[in-house]
Amino acid sequence: MKQNTGKRCPSRPAILFLLAALILASCAPKAAEPTPQPSGAAAPAGDVYAGLNLIVPNKYDPPIDMTSVTTVNATVKFLNGDDIHNNIWTRTYRDVLGINLKYQWVVDGSMYEQKLGLSVNSGEIPDMFVVGPSQLLAYQEAGLLADLTSIYAAEASKNTRFILDQDPVALKSATINGKLWGIPLTDGSVTSASVLWVRQDWLDKLNIPAPKTMADVLEISRRFTEDDPDGNGVDDTIGLAATKGIWGAIAGLQGFFNGYHAYPGIWFDQGGKLVYGSVQPEMRSALLALQDMYAKGQLDREFGVKDINQVTETIAKGKCGMEFGVWWNPYHPLNLSQQNDPEAYWAAYPIPSIDDTPARSQYSSAIGSFLVVRAGYEHPEALIRMVNFWTDNIVLTQDDNIRRIFLGDINAPDVVLYKYTPVVLWAPNGTIETGRKVREALAKHDPSGLDLDAQWRYRIIQAYFEQGVKEAWVEVATNGPNGSVPILEGVLGDRGMFNRFYGTPTPAMAAKMPTLETMEAEMITKVIMGEPIEKFDQFVEEWYRLGGTEIVDEVNLWYSKNK
Repeated sequence: MKQNTGKRCPSRPAILFLLAALILASCAPKAAEPTPQPSGAAAPAGDVYAGLNLIVPNKYDPPIDMTSVTTVNATVKFLNGDDIHNNIWTRTYRDVLGINLKYQWVVDGSMYEQKLGLSVNSGEIPDMFVVGPSQLLAYQEAGLLADLTSIYAAEASKNTRFILDQDPVALKSATINGKLWGIPLTDGSVTSASVLWVRQDWLDKLNIPAPKTMADVLEISRRFTEDDPDGNGVDDTIGLAATKGIWGAIAGLQGFFNGYHAYPGIWFDQGGKLVYGSVQPEMRSALLALQDMYAKGQLDREFGVKDINQVTETIAKGKCGMEFGVWWNPYHPLNLSQQNDPEAYWAAYPIPSIDDTPARSQYSSAIGSFLVVRAGYEHPEALIRMVNFWTDNIVLTQDDNIRRIFLGDINAPDVVLYKYTPVVLWAPNGTIETGRKVREALAKHDPSGLDLDAQWRYRIIQAYFEQGVKEAWVEVATNGPNGSVPILEGVLGDRGMFNRFYGTPTPAMAAKMPTLETMEAEMITKVIMGEPIEKFDQFVEEWYRLGGTEIVDEVNLWYSKNK
C-alpha cells in the first residue's frame, strides 16, 4: 500500500549548503557556541576531532567488528581519496566508538532490496542493515532479527529518545508482538502533505486573484492554458502538472483529490472503522474534473507516459503554471523555472476545497525504513551507540565545525557527508519549529538567539529582500511569512488527514496490495484520458473482490488494537 505518497525531501543541511554556497558563502554566520551535554565521555584528541565537544558512548576496547550493506548512488561524491569504505563516518565509528564497520557489498539504491533478499536467502546476513516495513515483518517472522527491546531501554540516550518520541508512531512502527525489532529512521511526517504551488508572476500578469476554492483552481488552469501567460504568442502552456506515477512529492495528484475530500492511498477513520480512500465515492468527482481538464488541454496530453524527469523539464521551460507538491518543491524542481526566467516566482497555497467544508491535506508516517541487527550478533547494543552518536552530536547540533566535519562543507555543497552512513535520523518536528523561529525573527528584525540552521535561513530571506538576490526566493517561498511551511502548521492542526495505518503490512496487504495498486493506477490514468467514469465503479467492485475485503478486515483488526 502507499503509506507515504512523497519521496524523502532534500535534507535541511543539503539545502542550506547549496543556498549558502550560492549566495552567502562570504557572509556565513559564525558558529554558535556548542552546548555541553550532561552525559558521555570526551572525544579523543586528534586532527579531526580536536576542539569538538562531542559526546560519545563507552568505546569498545578492544574494537569490535560489524558488517553491513549499503547504497551509493551516482550523485554521491567523495573527496580526498575517500570512498564508502573509508570516510569520516567509518573512521569515526572506528576511532571514537571502537566499531570497525565493513560493508559486504554496495549497490545503487534501486538495487538494494533485491540484493539484500539474495544475501539473506544465501545465508550471508550482515550484522546491521536497513529494511523496509515488509522486510521487517518477513525477517522477524523468520527469526533473523535481534530483539532490541531491552537493549534500547538500557542504551538509548536522552536525545535518541527525544527524537524518536517526537513521532508518536515511530517506535510503534518497529514493534511486532510487543517487542522492538528495529530503530526507525525518522523524518517529518507532515512534510509529505500536499500544498498547491502556483506561478504567482502569472497570476499577477493575468490579473487573476489567489485561489480560494477548487473552482478557482479550475479557472486558473483554464486561464494559464488559454491566455498565453508566458507571452510568447504560442499555445504551448498547460494549467496543471501531472506525472504517469500519479502520486508523489512532485506534481502528484493526491492534493487535487484532497480538494474534493478524497484521500487516495491512505486509511482514515469513518464511523470508528478504517476505510481505504481510493475506493470511496468522493474519488468520482475529482476524476471527472481531471478528465475535463485533460480534454481541454489543461493537462499534458502525454502525462500518462511522462516521468518525473520529463515533468521537471516542462516546469523548467516555464510551460506549466500549477502543481500539487510538497513544501520543499521550490528547491526542486520549481527553482529550475526561475533559472530560465528570473521573474518566475511560485507561491504556496493551502489545498482549496470544492465546497464550504475546508479541505484536508493527506499525509502518512515518514517511517519507511528501519535499522535492524542480525539475530545472534554479539553486540546488538552497538547499533544503539551509533544512533546515540548521531542524535547526541549531529541532528541537534548548533556547532558549525561539527556540521562541516560530519555533514558537509559549505565550500563543497555537492559533497554530502551524511550520505556515507546508514545511521541518519532527522527531528520529526524540525521543519515546522525552525520555520516558526525564522518567521518570529523576521517579524522582530532580530536573528539573535536563532540556532545555526535558522540563522542561515533568516539570512537567505534577507538576501532576497535587502540584496535583491533572486535565487533566494526559494527560502522566502518555503519559510517566509506566506510560505509553505506555515501551511504545514495548519495541516498538523485541523487541515490534515493522517494515514491511520502504519507499520508492517497485514498478510493480505503484503500479498495482494501491489496488484490492487497497479489496477488503481491504470484505472485513474484511463479515466483521466477519457474512458467512462464507470471504470471507477468497476474498479471498486474488483478491489473488494480481489482482496480488498480481506485487507479491510485485517486492517480494522489491527486498528482495534492500536487506536
